[in-house]
Amino acid sequence: MRQTILIAGGYPHHLPQAVIKAFEAEGWQVDFFDLSPESPWHRPLVKPVRKLIHSLRIKRHPETFDKTILSNLGWRSHQWWKRMQQVRPAAALLLRGNRIALPELKAAAAAGYPLFCWMLEPIAALPSFLLEARARVHREIFVYSQGYLEELKNVGAQGIYYPHRAMEMPRPDLVLNRRRRYQWSFLGGHSPWREKVLCAVLSEFPNGFLQGPRWNRLKKDPLFSDVLHEGYFGQEECVALYLESMVGLDISGKQEPGASGLTMRVPELLACGCKVLLQPSPEIEALPWKLGDRLLVYRTPEELIELMRRELVAPQDEAAAKEILAAAQSVVGHRVLVEHVTRALAII
Repeated sequence: MRQTILIAGGYPHHLPQAVIKAFEAEGWQVDFFDLSPESPWHRPLVKPVRKLIHSLRIKRHPETFDKTILSNLGWRSHQWWKRMQQVRPAAALLLRGNRIALPELKAAAAAGYPLFCWMLEPIAALPSFLLEARARVHREIFVYSQGYLEELKNVGAQGIYYPHRAMEMPRPDLVLNRRRRYQWSFLGGHSPWREKVLCAVLSEFPNGFLQGPRWNRLKKDPLFSDVLHEGYFGQEECVALYLESMVGLDISGKQEPGASGLTMRVPELLACGCKVLLQPSPEIEALPWKLGDRLLVYRTPEELIELMRRELVAPQDEAAAKEILAAAQSVVGHRVLVEHVTRALAII
């Protein structure tokens, strides 16, 4: 009889889909719980009341409603725990974009369910996650930023692993293909810094692809009109785009990116055979991947332009092809998660 794992994840759904496929490939029965839907009381009740409180300038606690089933967090957590009791899985994995409330996590741990968590949120969400780590509700924790490791160790967390992985690698012939439609691509929301960088890029490299929130105000700008696209991007769409991109741009929201961890863009682009041009990050030095010169760092728009001039005309020889495949193979594999869960259950 196959073991069942309950995987909880939210939008964007391409990450849960890739994890589900990895577990199913190893013979697991997977039950998926979507963390994206809002509480049915959020729009008709919670949101208007919060707006009224704000309008009346009444000081309220930031967690008003959060500890009740009316809130998104309370409703989601209640539904997740109800599903856990119905399915009775051998293990549960949380892809923590949207979180589950601590009381429900404690109840699941107390009931003997092994919980595993992949922490994918930015540093602003770390305090609530540290509460979970301190309560030791998770048997193992995976984090996407090395900067989180020390914080977690300071609260006594154990079973912490880094880094995250990309989706499964596309076919090698597609990864090695150099006849690609776009010189560059970038998926991500608008920020003043990103706009400044892309203005510099577009002045010399107009053949690109840009998609993400808050760019619409530039769709009539002649510099952006031909590269700006709309629509939903799941796993298949991301892979298809990256396989058509010569280089992938990773542009932080701010000029000084800080230590918030590498985005999922980086391993996904590498898995598709792209060179990645990114801003400095302390995460780079700690990566165990075999990358050669597949990651290149820039600090200013001018440095980025120089890198693009060099990389977009570089011929691909046999050594380069081996490096591309080695880099792609080193970052892929949600099977790592499967191995961790399987090994932990065997110990239990």
